[in-house]
Amino acid sequence: MFRLLTSRPLVCTFPQQSVRTTPLRASRNISQSRRTMTPLPIIVCGKNPSIATAVRERMLPEYDVIHIILSVESGMRDIPLLLSSQFPANSSSNHGSRNYTKPPVAIALGGGFNDELFNQIKDSCKDVPSTIWLRVDTSKMAGPPKPEEMEKYGRATAERMKKKLGELRVSEEGGVKEGVFCF
Repeated sequence: MFRLLTSRPLVCTFPQQSVRTTPLRASRNISQSRRTMTPLPIIVCGKNPSIATAVRERMLPEYDVIHIILSVESGMRDIPLLLSSQFPANSSSNHGSRNYTKPPVAIALGGGFNDELFNQIKDSCKDVPSTIWLRVDTSKMAGPPKPEEMEKYGRATAERMKKKLGELRVSEEGGVKEGVFCF
């Protein structure tokens, strides 16, 4: 019996006389496993702290929400700094993890940021390294969630965000490195 240690049980049994000439394939590729070990840094922009916090919690373990932006002004001030590997002022009170050791691989904006607000934030970053921008597809929204549904809405938003980042293969070789995408 041969046992390979992975996050999921994987047991392969080979007859003693046979010789395996093809490599074993795990159920997840190396970059997905790496993501589990080291979360990729992202920024989340949302106007509601409850939703943003629920998104942050649900993004783990694959993604680390290092900074949460709650207004256009803070987005225009903090995102260019973070993309340039600099610390924003007054970051000690931020609801993100504040793990600023690496620049974010993506910026995600919630439904509270319309086209004009999105463009203001994005335009403030024109002189810094480009990145992936994610936006909620507002055409699929029925409107803002009810107060009792905020946490559930945040979790659902995080799942859609994770799915889109996975489709883009963020931080993988050959994956998308910049652009604007809806989720």
